[in-house]
Amino acid sequence: MTDAETKLAAFWAETEAPARDLVFELGVDQAIARRRMLVDGAISVVAVAMLAGVLTAVGPDLLAGARGFVTSLAAAGPALAAVAAIGGAMLWLGREPEEA
Repeated sequence: MTDAETKLAAFWAETEAPARDLVFELGVDQAIARRRMLVDGAISVVAVAMLAGVLTAVGPDLLAGARGFVTSLAAAGPALAAVAAIGGAMLWLGREPEEA
């Protein structure tokens, strides 16, 4: 190799792109995450809007029919509260232990 070729090879070696460009990879990951977050947010907003519309349309009829159902469960209130408390305790005690 001549001196000029050696200098040119050294210059190309200095300006060569890295095998992995972490800045580029993180930028792409950030763009993907931002797009997924926007899609998830849009889905949530649409679901809430649809639920609000359904409840607005059907809500008064449900409330009128629920009044009789709620009064029939008034006597079972303490038993239902006890079942809910036992269920909550079972879920709390049955959880996976945290790693220290």
